Amino acid sequence: MGRIVKDQADTKTLKPMKLTEDQIKKIFKKYDVNNDNQLSKEELKKAFHYLGSIIPGIRANRGLHHADANKDGVVDEGEMNELVKYAVGLGFKVKA
Repeated sequence: MGRIVKDQADTKTLKPMKLTEDQIKKIFKKYDVNNDNQLSKEELKKAFHYLGSIIPGIRANRGLHHADANKDGVVDEGEMNELVKYAVGLGFKVKA
């Protein structure tokens, strides 16, 4: 479902591999540009764009819907795992 974003592959099959939860979490943390340990909708949009989403604004909205348990409009550290699960389910891959 997602676009290929990084150089890493299973060299035996040469098929793109899905990004792991840890890899996706690191990408999300990279987009916390103001280092407040929260991801705003705009930061999420940029992260989903980096991951290769063709509709990053919608993915950011859906990510917030899935992860923002306290409905404050951001994904904080305690909500990050739900966001990562959502993103993993979208099937973003690494480049072969």
